[in-house]
Amino acid sequence: MLKAREALSRLREGNRRFANGETTTRELSNTARRLELMEGQAPFAIILGCSDSRVPAELVFDQGFGDLFVIRVAGNVVAPSQVGSVEFAASRYGTRLVVVMGRSAAPSSRRSKNCRAWRRRTRRTCATSSIA
Repeated sequence: MLKAREALSRLREGNRRFANGETTTRELSNTARRLELMEGQAPFAIILGCSDSRVPAELVFDQGFGDLFVIRVAGNVVAPSQVGSVEFAASRYGTRLVVVMGRSAAPSSRRSKNCRAWRRRTRRTCATSSIA
């Protein structure tokens, strides 16, 4: 499994490709890859993001099937079920990077109290799950 810094670097590089129109998603999601994933998955990052259909994490980070464990939620209001999904992916797949993806123009971004609560909860989860 990738270390958190390596996973973040991979996401940044994928986002750079996406922003420059140099995506490789077709190669990352070919038939051989889909067959390989029938045996199981090993996502290198957990993405908690908005349900906005215009921002699919796999495309924005130029990643293929099985690379990301994506949890999408409307309004970026994090309920215990979403936290549980993050904890599940971290413990089941050993995924070491959690990215909380939002956008500053979203109406829910005004709910900073919610964001602070999520950060506190994530720190506790990271400490108990040994996520770096």
